[in-house]
Amino acid sequence: MSKQLTSCVWNYFTVNPVDNRKAICNLCKSTLSRGGQETKSFTTTNLVQHLRSKHAVAFTNFQKESKEKKDTDATQPTATIPRPATIEALLDRKQPFQFNDQRALDWNKTIAEFIALDVQPFSVVDNLGFRRIMAKAEPRYKIPSSKYFATTLIPEIHTSIKNKVRGMVSSQTSMSFTSDAWSDPSVGVALLSLTAHWITVDFQRKAILAASPLEESHTGDYLGGMLIQILGEYNIEKSAVHVLLRDSGANMIKAARVADIDSIGCFAHTLQLVINDGIMSQRAVKDILAISRSIVGKFRHSILAQQRLSDLQESLGAPNKKLVQDVQTRWNATLAMLRSLVEQKQVLGAYGTEHELPNLNANQWTLISNIIDTLAPFEEATKEVSDSQTSISVVLPMLSMLRRLLDRQHTMSEGIQTMRKDMLTSLNKHFAYTKDNRKIVLATLLDPRFKNLVFEDAELAANAKEWLKEECIIIVSKERSKERVVEPPSKKPRVEMDQGPSTSRLWDLFSDVVNETAQQTDFSTLSNVDDTVDAMIGLYLSSAVLSRTENPYVWWNDNKSRFPYLATLARTYLSAPASSVPSEQIFSGAGQIFSDRRGSLKAKTGEMLVILKYNVPQFSFNY
Repeated sequence: MSKQLTSCVWNYFTVNPVDNRKAICNLCKSTLSRGGQETKSFTTTNLVQHLRSKHAVAFTNFQKESKEKKDTDATQPTATIPRPATIEALLDRKQPFQFNDQRALDWNKTIAEFIALDVQPFSVVDNLGFRRIMAKAEPRYKIPSSKYFATTLIPEIHTSIKNKVRGMVSSQTSMSFTSDAWSDPSVGVALLSLTAHWITVDFQRKAILAASPLEESHTGDYLGGMLIQILGEYNIEKSAVHVLLRDSGANMIKAARVADIDSIGCFAHTLQLVINDGIMSQRAVKDILAISRSIVGKFRHSILAQQRLSDLQESLGAPNKKLVQDVQTRWNATLAMLRSLVEQKQVLGAYGTEHELPNLNANQWTLISNIIDTLAPFEEATKEVSDSQTSISVVLPMLSMLRRLLDRQHTMSEGIQTMRKDMLTSLNKHFAYTKDNRKIVLATLLDPRFKNLVFEDAELAANAKEWLKEECIIIVSKERSKERVVEPPSKKPRVEMDQGPSTSRLWDLFSDVVNETAQQTDFSTLSNVDDTVDAMIGLYLSSAVLSRTENPYVWWNDNKSRFPYLATLARTYLSAPASSVPSEQIFSGAGQIFSDRRGSLKAKTGEMLVILKYNVPQFSFNY
C-alpha cells in the first residue's frame, strides 16, 4: 500500500510516476530523492530544503500552511464520525468532466502517452475492452475520439517535446550524434533518425532523438541535406557537432561529407565486415552452414520431428530447447544457430539413427567448435559497443585485445589458423584508420581506464599526448582567467594492478597489458615541468589507472576540479558512442508503429510517435 501524502509540502511536489523514490518540483521541475529506497523510509526533508533554498516565497507559504494544518489537526477529535457528503459533492461525483477540466486533460495526456509508448493504434480508444477499463477507472471521464488523439493531442505533445529538446541542446557546446535511415517498402514509409549524445557538467550521459520522414531516394546528397535540415530545426550549430557515428554505407559516408560533419564508421558494422571476410567467406564454413540450416529447417517445418526431438531431449537429459534458425545477414544469429546445434549434438545423433537427417562429420563438428570459440570475443565486443553507455574510447583497447586473440594459434588445425589469419588481416585493413583518428585516440587517452596503455607503438603514444596538449592549450586560452594551480606530478606512475573480477575472454588480456605497461612507463622526467598544460597532462597520465569495470564518468566527476581543462575535453571526446546502434535500436520498434493495425498511418505521424516513444521517458514525463 502506498504511503499517504499528508505533508503540506506535497502542494508543491508530485511523486515521480516512473520512480516513486523521487519527487518532481511543480515549480521548477527538478527531481529530488525522497530520502529512502522503500516507502516506509521516505521523508520530506529534501523537499522542504529545496523549497527553502530555491523557492523562498513558496517556502513561506508552506510554513503558513503547515502551521494552519497543525492547528486544525490539534482541534480535531482523535476519532470523528464521518460527515455525510453534501448534495453538491454527491452530484459532483456523478457529473461528467467538462472537456477542459484539468482531470480530463490529464487523462487525455496519459492515454496519448500510452498510445506512443506501448505502440498502440489510435483506434485503441474505440475498443470495447479499453472503454470498459476507463469506465471502471473514472466513470466521469469521457474518452475523446481517435481522431482527436491522432490530429490534435499527439501533434501538440510532439511540439512540446521538440521545444524541450531545443531547450536542452541549446546550452550544449559539444555533442556527438548517431544516425540511421529506416524504411519499410511494404507500407511505403522511410525515416531518418539523428540522436544527440552529450555529457553534462556532472558527467551524466544524455541522449535525445530527432527524426524526419524521407520522401526521396536515399542518396548521399539527399540524406546530407536532411541532416542539415534536422540540425537547423533544433537550432544546432555546426560548431557544436563533435562527430557523427554512422554505418559504412556509401550514401551515409557521403551524407556526412555533404553536411560537412566529421564522421566515423560504426564499430559494430565494421566488425561485421571483418567476420564476413575472415569466416563467412571460407568454403568449409559455407558447407557447414548449408548443412546446419538444413538440419534446423527439418525441425522447423515438421511438428512430428519437433515432438520426437523433445522426447529425445527428455530421455537423454538434454536442455529442452528448440534449434535456432539463423538470419543470413546477421552473423550473431548464425553463431546462435551453431551453439544450439552443439548443445543438441547428442540428441541429433540419436535422432539421425531413427530418421533421415543431414549429417555433420567429426571434422565439421570440430570446425564448428573452433568457429564458436573464435567468434565469442567478437560477440562480446559487439554487445559492449552496442550499449548506449559505451564510449568510443573502448575501440582501440578492443582492437588490441582482438588482435592478441587472433594471434593465438595454440594447437588449432591449419584451416582454423588460416581463418584467423584472414580475420586478422581484415581487422587491420578495416580499422587501419583508427590510429590516425584524433577523436578516437583522444577519447582513449581521456578514458581513465585506458589512458595510453593500449597504444601499440611509441609514435602513436607521442602523437596522442601532443594532440591532447594542443586541445588543452585551446581550452586554457579560452579560460585564461580561470587558470588553476596544478600540483606537481608524482615522480613515479601508480598503476592499480587489480582490474576487478572478470570472466571475459576479450578483456582478460587487458590485465596483461596493464602489468606490462606498469614496468615500462616512467613519467619521472615530468618532475621539473611547470607549464600548466604539461603539468596537468603529466599528473593525469601518471595517476592510477582506473579499474576497467569502474565507471569513467564517475571518476571524471570526482576529479574535474583536479583536472579542469582535461575534464572539459573529456565531456566532449567521451560523448561519442562506439557505434550507431543507439539510433538503430530506436527503429527496432518502428516496424510495429507501421504495422497492419496502423496501415493508414502517415509518415509524419509515425515520426511523431517515434519521437514520443523515445523522448517522453527521457524527460520523466515532464515536458
